[in-house]
Amino acid sequence: GVLTLPPGLTGVQSISAGRLHCLALKSDGTVVVWGQPDDQTVLPPGLSGVKAIAAGCRHSVALK
Repeated sequence: GVLTLPPGLTGVQSISAGRLHCLALKSDGTVVVWGQPDDQTVLPPGLSGVKAIAAGCRHSVALK
């Protein structure tokens, strides 16, 4: 399937793509994730102050 940007996504500083999911780091230090499967598209509650992101085949990481 094709991954498309979530509607209304603004203020993006960087994007990282895994095999079936994507991450966007916003300029306010928050992260948006979309794609599949569901276990790769769930963020820890209250994740903020993020400086960098990276997505792998089956994982995502955030540097605070």
